[in-house]
Amino acid sequence: MPKRNYKNYSQEALRDCLAAIENKELTQRKASEIYRIPRRTIINQIRLLRRNETPRPPGAPTTFTEEEEKIFVSCIQKLSEHGFPLTSFDLRIVIQSYLDKIGRRVPKFKNNCPGLEWVSSFLKRNAELSQRLAANIKRSRAGTDRETLSDYIQNLAEVLKDVPPENIWNYDETNLCDDPGQKKILTRRGTKYPEIIRDTSKSSTSIMFAGSAEGELLPPYVVYKSKQLWNTWTENGPKNTRYNCSPSGWFDMNIFNDWFFALVLPKLKKQEGPKVLIGDNLSSHISVDVLKACKENNIRFVCLPPNSTHLTQPLDVAFFHPMKVAWRKILTTWKQCEQGIREKTVQKSSFPVLLKKLLADLEENRKENLKSGFRKCGIYPTNANALLERLPKPVDKTAAENSFLETLQAKRVEWTGGVNPKRRRTKLNIVPGRSVTELIDSSLADKENEEPCLEMEAQASTSEPRRTRIHSDSTYAESEISLHDSSNDETMNDMLETMSEEETTVDNARESSKTKKFKPLIKAEGEYVAFTYEGEVFPGIITKINDKGPYISSMKRSLKYWKWPKPKDEIQYTWNEVLGCISAPKKIGRREFYTVPDLDQIWGT
Repeated sequence: MPKRNYKNYSQEALRDCLAAIENKELTQRKASEIYRIPRRTIINQIRLLRRNETPRPPGAPTTFTEEEEKIFVSCIQKLSEHGFPLTSFDLRIVIQSYLDKIGRRVPKFKNNCPGLEWVSSFLKRNAELSQRLAANIKRSRAGTDRETLSDYIQNLAEVLKDVPPENIWNYDETNLCDDPGQKKILTRRGTKYPEIIRDTSKSSTSIMFAGSAEGELLPPYVVYKSKQLWNTWTENGPKNTRYNCSPSGWFDMNIFNDWFFALVLPKLKKQEGPKVLIGDNLSSHISVDVLKACKENNIRFVCLPPNSTHLTQPLDVAFFHPMKVAWRKILTTWKQCEQGIREKTVQKSSFPVLLKKLLADLEENRKENLKSGFRKCGIYPTNANALLERLPKPVDKTAAENSFLETLQAKRVEWTGGVNPKRRRTKLNIVPGRSVTELIDSSLADKENEEPCLEMEAQASTSEPRRTRIHSDSTYAESEISLHDSSNDETMNDMLETMSEEETTVDNARESSKTKKFKPLIKAEGEYVAFTYEGEVFPGIITKINDKGPYISSMKRSLKYWKWPKPKDEIQYTWNEVLGCISAPKKIGRREFYTVPDLDQIWGT
C-alpha cells in the first residue's frame, strides 16, 4: 500500500489558493489542480476561516505545548551562553527528567526518554536553535570577567585618545601547519573507516603579522625551525617578507626585537602623531630595547589582559580564521599536484611560494577583515559594549526556573573562578626501610628526638614548564619587568609536632605579629602588605579588591629569603587578616630572591 502524501506545498501557495477561491476567480476543484493542494485541505481551511479559528499545523500534535517548548529553548540558550551547552543526548535526558518530575507518561517515548527523531523535529520547530561544532576553551579564558575587560577598555580609551586609525596597530604570531585537515568524501554506505592517501606531518612554521585599524597589513615575518637559514628558503615569497630561524621554531626575544626594528619601527616612524602598538603580554615580546625605542618615537606599547586574546586580539578575532581556511585549501591543492605528491611534507623551499599565494587570496577581503576585527574587539571605535556583549549575559531569572539558573551560574563560578588555591604536591623524604601512611603514626612522633624520620619539602609548582607571561596594566611604556624562575627552595616546618605543640606555635606567631609595628594599612591595589595565614605572617601585594576583601599575591619562604612562586599564589583574604603595609621587597642577586626587612624580626633573620 503506497504511503500517504503529507504537506508538499508552501504557506504562500495556500494563501494564494484561498484568495483566488474567495474572489471567485477559481473553483475549489480548479484551484486544487493548479496549486497542487488536496481539495479536502482547501475545504477544511475555508471552514476554519469562516469560524475565525487558527488552522492547525499538519501532522500529529506535538508532545509538549508551545509554552513548554519555549522554556526548553530558553534553558538551552542560557546553558550555551554560560559555557555548558547541551548535546542531543543531554537534551533527551533532561526531557526524560522533566516528564518524570511532573509525573507524566508519554507512551511513544521509551522509558519516557524521547528519541533522535523527536530532537530533529524539535530543532525544526525552533529555528533559533542549531547544532554546531563547539570549540574547547580553557577555564582560565572562560574566567575572564566583565570587570577586567571594563578596566582594560577604560584604560585603552585614554591611550587611544586623538589617535587616528592608521596609527593603531595590532600584532600577533601564529603558525601554518602541514595538515590540510579532513575532507568529506563519497564512499560505499557502511564503510567504517574511509581513508584518503595524503602525506601530512605535525610540522608548522611560525609567522608574525601586524595590521592596523585602517586595514593595512605589514609584510609577514617567518621563523623556521632550524639552526641554519638557507637562501632557497627565502626565494619567491611575498614582497618585503623577512625570514629567520630558531632551534624551537618559536619567536624568542632576539627574533622579536629583529621583527620590531626591521618591519614595525621603520613603518611607524613615517607616521605622524602618536602611535599605538597592541599585543599580548608574552615575555618574549617585551624587551628593554623595544620599550626604549617606543618611548623615543612616541609609540604607546599596550598589552592585552591575560587569558583574553580570544576576545581582545583583532587578528585572532577576524583575520586568522579566514587565513587558516584559505591555507587549508591551498595546501590541499598543492598536495595533489606533482610536487606535492613527490614531497612528503611542505619543504621550506616551497613555503614562500605558498605563503605568497595565501596573501594574494586574502587580499580581496583583507582590509574589511582587519577593520571588523578592531571594531568587534572594541578598539576602534572604542566601544566597551562591543566587547562585553560577547561575554555571557546576566542571568534572566524570568526565562526559566530560578533554581536551575542559579545553579548554572554557581557552576560556572566554581569552574572558572580560581578563588581556591591550587593544592600543592609535597615531596616526602623518608628514612630507608620505613613506611608512611596518610596519618603520621604517634610512635614516630615519640622517636622524633632520636632521629629525624620524615621531612616535607613544598614544591614550588606542579605544573609543566611554560613560557612566562607578564601581568600588568594596559601599557608597558615605563613599567619595570621581572621574570620569576621556577626553582624550588621552599621548606616547611616539621610535621611531626603534636596538636598541642602546633597550637602553641600558631599562638606564638600571632603574638609575634602583634608586637611588630607595621605601617598604616592603605586599602589600594599595588600596596605591599603583611598578612596572616594559618598563624604565620607572610608578605604579599594586593592585586585587586572587592566587597569581601583584598586579593593578595603571596610570597613564599625560601631558606632565609623570599621569592614569588610560579604559578602565583593568589587568594582572597579579609581585611582583619591584613596586619599593615610594608616596604617593597628588595631583590638579591639574579635568582629572583628577595629580602623583606619588615618581617626579619618575626622570622628571625
